[in-house]
Amino acid sequence: MIFMQQSSPRPRRLRAALIGFGLDNGDDHQRLTRGDQTLIFGGSAETHAELRETALKMEQELDRRGRHLGDLDPLELAELATMIDSPELHEIALRLKVGLEQQGRAFEDLTAEELTALSAPSF
Repeated sequence: MIFMQQSSPRPRRLRAALIGFGLDNGDDHQRLTRGDQTLIFGGSAETHAELRETALKMEQELDRRGRHLGDLDPLELAELATMIDSPELHEIALRLKVGLEQQGRAFEDLTAEELTALSAPSF
């Protein structure tokens, strides 16, 4: 998940995007799907279709709620991930939640770069 910060003197509002990478492409087709809040690159036809389905479910649920991805705190994101059956997104949300708790900081107080770093898996 990538968070992008808008530059303006107004109060900070994050714009978030879910970016999916399919790494199992063996047929030399270049696949790209863009949504309002998602971007999906590559993958086999099957993997790309699965990523696209998850992204579509997420965007539909966000539209139904009248929300944007950047409006959700980590617990709301985890709930959304459960609703759309995305264990990977659920895991990202939980990493964000734990990272925020460990740092004793609020979601709104972190920069886009800090949120992106917290959402990355630790190896």
